[in-house]
Amino acid sequence: MSGQDNTAIPETSASSAQNKSNGNGICFIAEHKDGKLEDSSLLLAAEARSIADNLDEDVAALIIGHGIRDLAQGFRPYGVDKAFVFEDKLLETYSPEFYVDVMSQLIGPNKPSVILFATSPLSNDLAPRLAARLKVGLVSRYTQMEKDSEGKLLVHRHIHGGKARVTLTPLKKPMIASVDPQMLTLQKAREAKDTQIIEPPIRLSPRLSTTRVTDFIKADPCAVCVSEAEVVIGVGKGLGCAENLNAVDELARIIGGSIGGSRRATDEHWIVDERRIGLTGKTITPTLYLVCGISGAFHHTLSIKGSKLILSINTDKNAPITKMADLAIVGDMHAIIPELTRQLREIMKPTT
Repeated sequence: MSGQDNTAIPETSASSAQNKSNGNGICFIAEHKDGKLEDSSLLLAAEARSIADNLDEDVAALIIGHGIRDLAQGFRPYGVDKAFVFEDKLLETYSPEFYVDVMSQLIGPNKPSVILFATSPLSNDLAPRLAARLKVGLVSRYTQMEKDSEGKLLVHRHIHGGKARVTLTPLKKPMIASVDPQMLTLQKAREAKDTQIIEPPIRLSPRLSTTRVTDFIKADPCAVCVSEAEVVIGVGKGLGCAENLNAVDELARIIGGSIGGSRRATDEHWIVDERRIGLTGKTITPTLYLVCGISGAFHHTLSIKGSKLILSINTDKNAPITKMADLAIVGDMHAIIPELTRQLREIMKPTT
């Protein structure tokens, strides 16, 4: 199998002229929370500017929600030319029907070349819905976007656990693509711009939505997805067997950690596939990543580099993860984890 394959997103036949990136700009979807732009949105703005400079196009942000008009100028240092802003009380909480309807109305008349999402729980739900509504292709977790000598847009992504790379070119615009924000660099534009705010007259009917958010329930930190957790414990080949997971689970309960695993751990069915950490699984950005019995193959380390603090427990002092970790303990996880649990329980014991 060759390391690179050229494949077209199956849509309609198109002339080579249609493939050239002479569309109406690069559009990205801005996510926000509690009145602030998510860090991933700033990274996405910088990525959109870089792509747009390469394709000689403008950059537009798409911001929808409630009480979000002032967020647009947060993109000024990243060279965003304009921001399409739509506010409505109905968008105060996420509703896929409302969001897709607003986005399709905003995108339709402007016909951008590319629509970018940063991978997140919201985009994982929204991007496929939008692609289906617009009847266009979707490339998930691309690694690079560029144009060739003929001006055709090329999109690269890893497949087969990072062992091969596929190159795609869209036959229909806009192309929707998502990128892992941990693959991006926050780079300010050469020239800051006063982002032009555009508020299109869109009508949003309450009857569109078939669901309604009534309440938010705080999740058990041990049960949340590893990609969203503040503390993650990762286990790999060194776990040995599923029964040994009991000690790890006990530690997770004490520190409020969500348990994930390497590809080996999920292949052995010690950890469910939904909790795989790596290129073919989840990318994590926790405050603390405690990694136990994982050597640190490329496809794993690439997906954990956003971790604030990495603590490794491994018997191999020369393992890649040992060298990558902020703090490494060379030893047997089966001896260290119970002792760590015991000492933490002692420290956290309420005083009388």
